[in-house]
Amino acid sequence: MDPLTNPTPRPVAIGYVSSPDPAALDAQRDAVTDHARAEGYALAHILADRLDGYTISQVVETARLHKARLVIVPAGATLATAHAHLAHELEPCGAVCVVIDDAPAARDGPDPTHAPATAAAEPATATSRLTDALGRHVRPHTPRHAASTGQPS
Repeated sequence: MDPLTNPTPRPVAIGYVSSPDPAALDAQRDAVTDHARAEGYALAHILADRLDGYTISQVVETARLHKARLVIVPAGATLATAHAHLAHELEPCGAVCVVIDDAPAARDGPDPTHAPATAAAEPATATSRLTDALGRHVRPHTPRHAASTGQPS
């Protein structure tokens, strides 16, 4: 769309990408940019997290500052696993979160081995908790515990 021929402002989106690998970051940036363009959003900013720890509150603050209506998160990004919590935190700003496929095949044409390029984040249900999206840390059983419970150590 040409802003001169179509003066209607497009809704604003921001993106969040994360990876220690520069090539993976570039692929995620491309996927976010392609998704914003395909959906008709003006991409205001992409937060690039090289795994030094962007928090959900920083993403929400960036969305608020840019008055974004959409936060685009590739499936391979760190915060993709916490999309339900991110979506919940974005609600007061009027923004939503979508998790997209970050595979480059989505840009090069249809690939029958990949799912569609976009998948909307599921809203949190009454029984879901933030910790449901986190991995569980299980300590190995000690010989003493195994002896007392009858379980193998």
